[in-house]
Amino acid sequence: MLFALLNKKILSAQTHARSAGIFALVSAVLLLTACASDPVLPKSDPKLMGTKAGSFDHVLMMPGSGIPAFSRVFIEDPQVTFNKHWLQDFRGDYTDRDLERITTTYGEMLKKALREGMTEHTSVTVVDSAAEADVIYRPLLRELNIYAPDLSMPGRTKKYVYEAGNATFDLTLIQAGTDKVIAQFIDHRETSTHVGSQLERTNRVNNARHFRNLMERWTRNLTSYLIDTGTLTPR
Repeated sequence: MLFALLNKKILSAQTHARSAGIFALVSAVLLLTACASDPVLPKSDPKLMGTKAGSFDHVLMMPGSGIPAFSRVFIEDPQVTFNKHWLQDFRGDYTDRDLERITTTYGEMLKKALREGMTEHTSVTVVDSAAEADVIYRPLLRELNIYAPDLSMPGRTKKYVYEAGNATFDLTLIQAGTDKVIAQFIDHRETSTHVGSQLERTNRVNNARHFRNLMERWTRNLTSYLIDTGTLTPR
Protein backbone atom coordinates (compact mmCIF):
# COMPACT_ATOMS: atom_id res chain seq x y z
CA MET A 1 0.00 0.00 0.00
CA LEU A 2 2.84 2.38 0.91
CA PHE A 3 4.68 1.50 -2.31
CA ALA A 4 1.57 2.22 -4.39
CA LEU A 5 1.10 5.58 -2.66
CA LEU A 6 4.73 6.58 -3.26
CA ASN A 7 4.50 5.49 -6.87
CA LYS A 8 1.36 7.57 -7.34
CA LYS A 9 3.09 10.65 -5.89
CA ILE A 10 6.10 10.12 -8.16
CA LEU A 11 3.86 9.82 -11.23
CA SER A 12 1.97 12.95 -10.17
CA ALA A 13 5.23 14.88 -9.78
CA GLN A 14 6.43 13.69 -13.16
CA THR A 15 3.13 14.74 -14.74
CA HIS A 16 3.39 18.22 -13.19
CA ALA A 17 6.98 18.51 -14.36
CA ARG A 18 6.03 17.56 -17.92
CA SER A 19 3.11 20.01 -17.85
CA ALA A 20 5.37 22.79 -16.59
CA GLY A 21 7.90 21.99 -19.30
CA ILE A 22 5.27 22.00 -22.03
CA PHE A 23 3.86 25.32 -20.72
CA ALA A 24 7.33 26.88 -20.71
CA LEU A 25 7.98 25.63 -24.23
CA VAL A 26 4.65 26.95 -25.55
CA SER A 27 5.25 30.31 -23.84
CA ALA A 28 8.70 30.57 -25.40
CA VAL A 29 7.33 29.74 -28.86
CA LEU A 30 4.57 32.33 -28.52
CA LEU A 31 7.07 34.94 -27.36
CA LEU A 32 9.38 34.25 -30.28
CA THR A 33 6.45 34.36 -32.69
CA ALA A 34 5.31 37.70 -31.31
CA CYS A 35 8.82 39.12 -31.56
CA ALA A 36 9.18 37.86 -35.12
CA SER A 37 5.88 39.51 -36.12
CA ASP A 38 6.83 42.91 -34.67
CA PRO A 39 8.21 45.15 -37.42
CA VAL A 40 11.75 46.38 -37.04
CA LEU A 41 11.34 50.10 -37.53
CA PRO A 42 14.18 52.42 -38.56
CA LYS A 43 13.75 54.73 -35.58
CA SER A 44 15.30 58.17 -35.68
CA ASP A 45 15.91 57.75 -31.95
CA PRO A 46 15.93 54.38 -30.15
CA LYS A 47 13.83 55.81 -27.31
CA LEU A 48 10.85 56.48 -29.58
CA MET A 49 7.72 54.47 -28.76
CA GLY A 50 4.64 53.70 -30.84
CA THR A 51 1.45 55.66 -30.24
CA LYS A 52 -1.92 56.23 -31.93
CA ALA A 53 -1.09 56.14 -35.64
CA GLY A 54 -4.14 57.68 -37.29
CA SER A 55 -3.85 57.22 -41.06
CA PHE A 56 -0.17 56.22 -40.88
CA ASP A 57 1.33 52.78 -40.43
CA HIS A 58 3.32 54.01 -37.45
CA VAL A 59 3.59 57.17 -35.37
CA LEU A 60 6.41 57.23 -32.81
CA MET A 61 6.94 59.67 -29.97
CA MET A 62 9.14 60.04 -26.92
CA PRO A 63 7.72 58.32 -23.82
CA GLY A 64 5.39 60.62 -21.91
CA SER A 65 5.67 63.35 -24.51
CA GLY A 66 3.52 64.67 -27.31
CA ILE A 67 4.20 67.02 -30.19
CA PRO A 68 4.36 70.59 -28.87
CA ALA A 69 2.51 73.35 -30.67
CA PHE A 70 4.63 75.27 -33.16
CA SER A 71 4.13 78.13 -35.59
CA ARG A 72 7.27 78.04 -37.76
CA VAL A 73 8.69 75.01 -39.54
CA PHE A 74 11.75 74.44 -41.69
CA ILE A 75 11.61 71.60 -44.23
CA GLU A 76 14.93 69.99 -45.04
CA ASP A 77 15.65 68.68 -48.54
CA PRO A 78 14.23 65.14 -48.63
CA GLN A 79 16.49 62.14 -49.09
CA VAL A 80 15.33 59.54 -51.61
CA THR A 81 16.41 55.90 -51.64
CA PHE A 82 15.40 53.09 -53.98
CA ASN A 83 13.91 49.71 -53.27
CA LYS A 84 16.75 47.18 -53.51
CA HIS A 85 14.67 44.93 -55.80
CA TRP A 86 14.08 47.88 -58.13
CA LEU A 87 17.84 48.41 -58.36
CA GLN A 88 18.34 44.72 -59.14
CA ASP A 89 15.47 44.38 -61.63
CA PHE A 90 16.54 47.39 -63.70
CA ARG A 91 20.28 46.91 -63.35
CA GLY A 92 21.80 47.56 -66.74
CA ASP A 93 18.82 49.72 -67.79
CA TYR A 94 19.41 52.81 -65.69
CA THR A 95 22.39 55.13 -65.60
CA ASP A 96 23.79 57.25 -62.81
CA ARG A 97 22.12 60.16 -64.53
CA ASP A 98 18.76 58.38 -64.29
CA LEU A 99 19.20 57.81 -60.56
CA GLU A 100 20.20 61.42 -60.01
CA ARG A 101 17.26 62.70 -62.05
CA ILE A 102 14.73 60.53 -60.20
CA THR A 103 16.04 61.30 -56.72
CA THR A 104 16.16 65.03 -57.45
CA THR A 105 12.70 65.15 -59.05
CA TYR A 106 10.94 63.05 -56.41
CA GLY A 107 12.70 64.83 -53.56
CA GLU A 108 11.56 68.19 -54.91
CA MET A 109 8.01 66.88 -55.32
CA LEU A 110 7.87 65.71 -51.70
CA LYS A 111 9.24 68.98 -50.35
CA LYS A 112 6.74 70.96 -52.43
CA ALA A 113 3.85 68.79 -51.20
CA LEU A 114 4.87 69.33 -47.57
CA ARG A 115 5.36 73.07 -48.03
CA GLU A 116 2.03 73.60 -49.79
CA GLY A 117 0.16 71.34 -47.39
CA MET A 118 1.43 73.22 -44.35
CA THR A 119 0.73 76.68 -45.75
CA GLU A 120 -2.66 75.88 -47.32
CA HIS A 121 -4.22 73.83 -44.52
CA THR A 122 -2.61 75.11 -41.31
CA SER A 123 -1.56 78.41 -39.76
CA VAL A 124 2.09 77.35 -39.76
CA THR A 125 4.68 79.50 -41.53
CA VAL A 126 7.28 77.61 -43.57
CA VAL A 127 10.59 79.40 -43.05
CA ASP A 128 13.77 79.34 -45.11
CA SER A 129 16.29 78.35 -42.43
CA ALA A 130 16.46 76.13 -39.36
CA ALA A 131 17.51 79.13 -37.27
CA GLU A 132 14.08 80.71 -37.82
CA ALA A 133 12.09 77.55 -37.04
CA ASP A 134 10.45 76.05 -33.96
CA VAL A 135 10.42 72.59 -35.55
CA ILE A 136 12.38 70.99 -38.37
CA TYR A 137 10.90 68.44 -40.78
CA ARG A 138 13.42 65.83 -41.86
CA PRO A 139 11.69 63.90 -44.68
CA LEU A 140 12.85 60.65 -46.25
CA LEU A 141 11.27 58.92 -49.23
CA ARG A 142 12.64 55.39 -49.03
CA GLU A 143 12.14 52.10 -50.82
CA LEU A 144 11.00 53.97 -53.92
CA ASN A 145 9.73 51.38 -56.37
CA ILE A 146 8.57 52.64 -59.78
CA TYR A 147 7.03 49.68 -61.58
CA ALA A 148 7.88 50.81 -65.10
CA PRO A 149 10.26 53.75 -64.94
CA ASP A 150 11.06 55.99 -67.85
CA LEU A 151 14.78 55.40 -68.21
CA SER A 152 17.38 56.77 -70.59
CA MET A 153 17.23 53.56 -72.68
CA PRO A 154 13.60 52.39 -72.37
CA GLY A 155 13.59 50.34 -75.56
CA ARG A 156 10.68 50.08 -77.96
CA THR A 157 8.36 48.07 -75.68
CA LYS A 158 5.36 50.01 -74.41
CA LYS A 159 4.53 49.29 -70.78
CA TYR A 160 1.13 49.47 -69.10
CA VAL A 161 0.42 49.34 -65.37
CA TYR A 162 -2.50 49.52 -62.95
CA GLU A 163 -0.43 51.43 -60.41
CA ALA A 164 2.71 53.50 -60.82
CA GLY A 165 4.50 51.99 -57.82
CA ASN A 166 4.99 52.35 -54.08
CA ALA A 167 7.25 53.98 -51.53
CA THR A 168 7.67 54.64 -47.81
CA PHE A 169 7.14 58.08 -46.32
CA ASP A 170 9.40 58.56 -43.29
CA LEU A 171 9.24 61.97 -41.60
CA THR A 172 11.08 62.93 -38.42
CA LEU A 173 10.16 66.05 -36.45
CA ILE A 174 13.15 67.72 -34.77
CA GLN A 175 13.12 70.39 -32.08
CA ALA A 176 14.98 73.33 -33.58
CA GLY A 177 17.84 74.61 -31.48
CA THR A 178 18.30 71.37 -29.52
CA ASP A 179 18.20 68.89 -32.44
CA LYS A 180 16.14 66.54 -30.25
CA VAL A 181 13.76 64.12 -31.96
CA ILE A 182 10.11 64.86 -31.19
CA ALA A 183 8.24 62.34 -33.32
CA GLN A 184 8.42 60.15 -36.41
CA PHE A 185 5.75 59.29 -38.99
CA ILE A 186 6.14 56.17 -41.17
CA ASP A 187 3.79 54.97 -43.89
CA HIS A 188 4.31 52.57 -46.81
CA ARG A 189 1.73 52.93 -49.56
CA GLU A 190 0.91 52.18 -53.18
CA THR A 191 -0.04 54.91 -55.59
CA SER A 192 -3.79 54.96 -56.14
CA THR A 193 -5.32 52.33 -58.36
CA HIS A 194 -6.81 53.79 -61.51
CA VAL A 195 -10.58 54.16 -61.62
CA GLY A 196 -12.11 50.95 -62.91
CA SER A 197 -8.69 49.24 -62.74
CA GLN A 198 -7.86 50.42 -66.24
CA LEU A 199 -4.37 49.79 -67.50
CA GLU A 200 -2.49 52.99 -68.25
CA ARG A 201 0.55 53.43 -70.39
CA THR A 202 3.46 54.39 -68.19
CA ASN A 203 5.84 57.23 -68.86
CA ARG A 204 7.83 59.76 -66.90
CA VAL A 205 4.97 62.27 -66.70
CA ASN A 206 2.35 59.76 -65.51
CA ASN A 207 4.70 58.23 -62.95
CA ALA A 208 5.45 61.64 -61.48
CA ARG A 209 1.75 62.58 -61.42
CA HIS A 210 0.72 59.48 -59.47
CA PHE A 211 3.55 59.78 -56.98
CA ARG A 212 2.78 63.48 -56.56
CA ASN A 213 -0.80 62.55 -55.64
CA LEU A 214 0.55 60.05 -53.12
CA MET A 215 2.81 62.69 -51.54
CA GLU A 216 -0.10 65.10 -51.28
CA ARG A 217 -2.13 62.38 -49.58
CA TRP A 218 0.65 61.83 -47.03
CA THR A 219 0.74 65.58 -46.38
CA ARG A 220 -3.04 65.74 -45.88
CA ASN A 221 -2.82 62.86 -43.41
CA LEU A 222 0.00 64.65 -41.60
CA THR A 223 -1.79 67.98 -41.30
CA SER A 224 -5.01 66.23 -40.21
CA TYR A 225 -3.11 64.34 -37.52
CA LEU A 226 -1.41 67.46 -36.19
CA ILE A 227 -4.68 69.42 -36.21
CA ASP A 228 -6.69 66.61 -34.58
CA THR A 229 -4.12 66.25 -31.78
CA GLY A 230 -4.16 69.98 -31.10
CA THR A 231 -0.58 70.63 -32.24
CA LEU A 232 -1.62 72.89 -35.12
CA THR A 233 -4.65 75.02 -35.85
CA PRO A 234 -6.35 74.90 -39.26
CA ARG A 235 -6.21 77.85 -41.58
